Amino acid sequence: PEEFVARTRRAFEGVRGASIEVLDVAAMERLGMGAILSVGRGSARPPRMLIVRYRGAGTAPLVALAGKGITFDSGGISLKPGSGMWAMKGDMAGAASVVGAALSLAKAQAPVNVVAIAALAENMPSGTATRPGDVVRAYNGKTIEILNTDAEGRLVLADAVAYAERHYRPAAIVDVATLTGAVTTALGDEYAGLFSRHDALAGQLSAAG
Repeated sequence: PEEFVARTRRAFEGVRGASIEVLDVAAMERLGMGAILSVGRGSARPPRMLIVRYRGAGTAPLVALAGKGITFDSGGISLKPGSGMWAMKGDMAGAASVVGAALSLAKAQAPVNVVAIAALAENMPSGTATRPGDVVRAYNGKTIEILNTDAEGRLVLADAVAYAERHYRPAAIVDVATLTGAVTTALGDEYAGLFSRHDALAGQLSAAG
């Protein structure tokens, strides 16, 4: 997580209209972000919530992008099988996508307002790791019982999405994640899953893609 933040800072150096805020463990504890904190508890590398904002359209409505940033996913106490675990360094692809989108918009000085939130954590097993059966409280006040510590993506995104909603009141929130391998069982390797409660927004995203 800290390296992701450092590289983001370097990438945005000198880019007009962009600002970066980083919530460390102490800040997230004060805010009550128990979901993302529970995922990072087992790692020696502490979690971070990275917020990149680009203002290119004055007071126009803002779009929020939230990305799952699990920099390595062992599965935690609910350990993944060893085969293929090497690929789990790619579990931060959602966070990379949303921060990359914000960087592209900012470098192009696009006439839009956007905030990209990267929920960064390393999911590891240890004596301090979250256990199956633990109950945590997310940023929005809801409690979550952890049945499987390898379902960590929805936890970090829960705090990121709730933070975006409360702090920015965006016109739309789009989250991006390598959330579950089951989507490839359903759709194969050629398609990605897109879920929305708003058909018009889903159509816009599909057309843009």
